[in-house]
Amino acid sequence: MTDFTGRWTLRGAVSHDPDVAYESEDEIRMDAVIGGTRLDLEVLLHKWLAGETFDAEPPLGPASGLTLDIGDDDTFTESGTAEVEWFCEEGVLEAKALPFDGRIVTTPVGAHLLLHDAVTEPASADGHRYGDVRLRLDDGDTQITDTVVLDGDRLRRTVSVVTDEMYLSRVRYEYGRA
Repeated sequence: MTDFTGRWTLRGAVSHDPDVAYESEDEIRMDAVIGGTRLDLEVLLHKWLAGETFDAEPPLGPASGLTLDIGDDDTFTESGTAEVEWFCEEGVLEAKALPFDGRIVTTPVGAHLLLHDAVTEPASADGHRYGDVRLRLDDGDTQITDTVVLDGDRLRRTVSVVTDEMYLSRVRYEYGRA
């Protein structure tokens, strides 16, 4: 049994697409500026997928309709419907939730929700590894991480997305114990 074990119901959600400026001092290296922080683009992508925040994220709005069941064996099942932005199993942004099932893999970076058939050592199309960050999806154009963390009696879920190796999106969800 883990601390995540149990039934969780959706209480809130918010989407966030931060402004990022891209700058290059030469033709080899690309930097990104986000929230006043300048980083090498590859470093930014890794940190973003690991769930780091670089600017003010909007507050959660009320949301309901989904139930997340997490078993003793770190598998999960999600059911229900909700009018929240959602990156489905194929990485497409949907206007409502399309629940899926999977497993939780915990690394030093955090607890990652993965599809049952996802590999545990993902690599992007160019072979770059993200270390302890586990990708739920990497189709060559879109990379998605889906992490969960406990905050008191709440489960916070963060879905971080990188598209075309430069566009960032994030959807945060908050669940309470059922």
